[in-house]
Amino acid sequence: MMEFIRFKRGQQQAKYIRLEPQFEGNAFLPQYAMIPLAFREQTSGLPLVSVGDFVNEGQMIARARNSLSAHVHASVPGVVSGIIDTQLPNGHSFRGIHIRTGGSFDILGKQRPPYPWKQSDPTGLLHFFDLAGLVNTAGKTTALAENIRAAVKQGITTLTVMLYDKDPTCILDSFLARRFIREVAEGAGIIARAMGATKIIVETGMEKKDRALFDAVGTAIPDRDLAHLTVPQTYPAGNAHTRSAEKNAVVIDSSTALSVYESVQHNQPMLTTYLLLTGKTLEHAKVVKVRIGTPIGHLIEECGGFKSKNTHIILNGLLRGTLVDSLDLPAGKGIKSIHAVGKDIDIQQQLEECGHCGQCLRSCPAYIDPIGTVRRIQKKRYDAETMRSIALCSGCGCCSAVCPVRIPLRTIITSAAEQGNSHAL
Repeated sequence: MMEFIRFKRGQQQAKYIRLEPQFEGNAFLPQYAMIPLAFREQTSGLPLVSVGDFVNEGQMIARARNSLSAHVHASVPGVVSGIIDTQLPNGHSFRGIHIRTGGSFDILGKQRPPYPWKQSDPTGLLHFFDLAGLVNTAGKTTALAENIRAAVKQGITTLTVMLYDKDPTCILDSFLARRFIREVAEGAGIIARAMGATKIIVETGMEKKDRALFDAVGTAIPDRDLAHLTVPQTYPAGNAHTRSAEKNAVVIDSSTALSVYESVQHNQPMLTTYLLLTGKTLEHAKVVKVRIGTPIGHLIEECGGFKSKNTHIILNGLLRGTLVDSLDLPAGKGIKSIHAVGKDIDIQQQLEECGHCGQCLRSCPAYIDPIGTVRRIQKKRYDAETMRSIALCSGCGCCSAVCPVRIPLRTIITSAAEQGNSHAL
């Protein structure tokens, strides 16, 4: 089905093919798992195992080095066959632990008593979040416990729950909210208890079925002050009200709430994640629950493989996502979707292809000049104006989406931002 994305600025619309996914439950167990020791730069964990060691399902195999990282656990039992470099979606290389699956599963299929979260105080819950390696994927992937601790230190007592999709092409969070609303609501309640939240703001779309999501949250969490905000169907999502709701709050999404619920309910670390697999070159669109470390190529095979050899893989949405060139990349914490698209999206387009149409300038919600900024970045002219534009860019991808020759403007600007302040030295 053809869908259109309306941008806040300009008259442009972007179109894409949206396939309605089916929930397939658990993905096949991988023959091996490549488990990253990090989910973004500067968060690599400290390995606790060596090559040749046998590890049990759920065993901690790497310890968080700092507040930016989370503990890492073996998603499958087996033998550690290597500790090697692996690529993350942002293009950085980090070490990963390669486990060849074998032996019995200690958690899968076993009944385990839930963690008694209603009898636990906030300190105990945060300790559980820590040990479970839980993360918050509402924005940049962060360790959930440290996210909450930092907010508590600032006196923040509001929890904002996003039940919509920031990138409308990556529909995982809205899908999970509709299919698992009771579990998502309880997960949000657990997080609210962990941070001592006095108010919960629920953000949804504007359709009638979205109102039902808020009502379901109210039923599941009757003892909290709840507020409902609807998000306009323009991109980037949000307005002054939602920005205010997210400014002085801990912000979570459906994926985070569901991960917390499942870890608490089964009293286990974060071993799985939910993934949307879609795109016009896939035979079928699915949402699956996968073991962390499963190669994305294995998941694509479960969808029937590619319909075309000329295929690009984009992680985490067509607008905000990252293009990758390896099917060996593992499904890790923070990966929400895999789009298989045709070669009509070409990241190799050069600036010389620019037709000076001005559409990127007219569509930018941050009021920067994307093509001008990219030209200065490629010439390594990091003057005050360039640094200001890089800082203002939210990475929404409007500029790239409306570019008629598909120059990867967003990718170039966000890559410069990831390099930090080194340009200013």
